[in-house]
Formats: sequence, structure tokens, C-alpha cells
Amino acid sequence: MFHRALLAGLLCVAAAPLFAQDRATKVRNDRERFAASEQWIYNDLEKGEATARKSGKPLLVVLRCIP
Repeated sequence: MFHRALLAGLLCVAAAPLFAQDRATKVRNDRERFAASEQWIYNDLEKGEATARKSGKPLLVVLRCIP
């Protein structure tokens, strides 16, 4: 039992650098993912308002300050 826990712990520690990203990389990846999405309208308020009016659904606007 101890060996399994030790092995799991070592694997987590060894894999951590693979998943670690700096803030700028996370922000760029997030922006690219949302901009490419069909479900989200990114950085186009007029298009978002028109789509909301056409669909009859409310509009959710997210303002983010990313230094």
C-alpha cells in the first residue's frame, strides 16, 4: 500500500512541470480558445447585442482586466 502511495506521489511531482504554465501563456490560450469557439462572441459587442436580440436570450458581457 505504501509503495502505491509513494509511486502516485512521485508521478504527480514528476508531471507537475508538464502542466505548469506562466500567466501570459494561460491568458493567450484562454483567449484563443474563446475566440475560436462557436458558442462565444469574443471582442465584438455589436455582434453580441444583435445575436441576443435575434435569439431573444439575455446577453452576458464579461469585462476582464489582464495586465
